[in-house]
Amino acid sequence: FTEMQEGATRIKRIVDDLKDFARKDSSELTEKVNLNVVVDAAVRLVENSIKKATNHFNIDCSEQLPTFKGNSQRIEQVIINLLLNACQALSTPDQGIFIRTYLEGNGREIVLEVKDEGVGIAPSQLAHLTDPFYTTRREQGGTGLGLSISAGIIEEHHGRLHFNSDSGVGTIVSLHL
Repeated sequence: FTEMQEGATRIKRIVDDLKDFARKDSSELTEKVNLNVVVDAAVRLVENSIKKATNHFNIDCSEQLPTFKGNSQRIEQVIINLLLNACQALSTPDQGIFIRTYLEGNGREIVLEVKDEGVGIAPSQLAHLTDPFYTTRREQGGTGLGLSISAGIIEEHHGRLHFNSDSGVGTIVSLHL
């Protein structure tokens, strides 16, 4: 009975997260956003994809993060995209995905880091990752719009995305706000 109750609670939380994610987007950047809360919601929405992709998943969120003005739904969209990209980069479940949030620049910047131990990205491709329709996964059905849209959302929030990758070692995507 306890397991059924926990399962029902989990399903309710996922449905609530999906309803929040699907609600009409006002695109206003006036909401007080707690990045850690948005990370938790995004992880819950793609939890099944993460479980299928890796046996090594870890979240390390700084408790010292301030809130910022923005749109939590749009930031959640970016985080979901980064997590799904990380899942798709892994070739075996033994490779991991790691998320962390922290402050940088004497506390002036909030940073979200998504690190995967996947196939990595060739140095020649890094500069083009946010170009519309540019994809490294065209054969697998990639459209090349995910990172382009994500970069636009982060620019709206006066932030930036930074990519660091080594072929065969993995990729670190840093979102700076």
